Amino acid sequence: MIPVKILCGCGQKYAFDTEPVNGQMATTIACPVCGADGTAAANLVISQTLAAQASPPAPPPVARLRTVMAATPVASPAMAAPPSIRPASPAPAKASGEFNLGLGFLGAIVGAAIGVGAMYGFYEWAGFRFPLLGCGIGILTGFGARLLGRGTGSTLGIIAGVIALISVVGTLYLMYGEFPIISIISVAVSVSFAYRLSSS
Repeated sequence: MIPVKILCGCGQKYAFDTEPVNGQMATTIACPVCGADGTAAANLVISQTLAAQASPPAPPPVARLRTVMAATPVASPAMAAPPSIRPASPAPAKASGEFNLGLGFLGAIVGAAIGVGAMYGFYEWAGFRFPLLGCGIGILTGFGARLLGRGTGSTLGIIAGVIALISVVGTLYLMYGEFPIISIISVAVSVSFAYRLSSS
């Protein structure tokens, strides 16, 4: 027996059990309310039921095995190969044009000596005292320090300034027999030139 449930177009629901013949209703059926033929709807329900009974049961689910990849063994620190040791590269040779404070000091002395000779020589030759010639001593002192020292630096600038100060004051003393206070301007300018040329 096959249970059949039908929903009629009028909204009426009705059900019954039947023994199909050749997969269909043996007789015609009608809606008990409106009298509409329900045979076709019943035959559809019967065919669906028979098809469901004829189909083989679904196979039981098969457990899927997960493949676990074996972890690659990691070498222990003791077994690891020791790192290659590279020989230390030799220190680069000192460049010939590198800044040299000692040579800068020597250059300041040479420049100051040339400036003192020029200033005092002009005085002896012309018989004229020109204190601002001390600026020339400062310029030559700073330039000499910069040239022989192959560079500049604040330390070299201080050294050149001190040498220019001593040279100008000494030259003025030789020319005047004493140090004239008015010549302090010449000394300051000379020291300034020497410092700036050799420090920057």
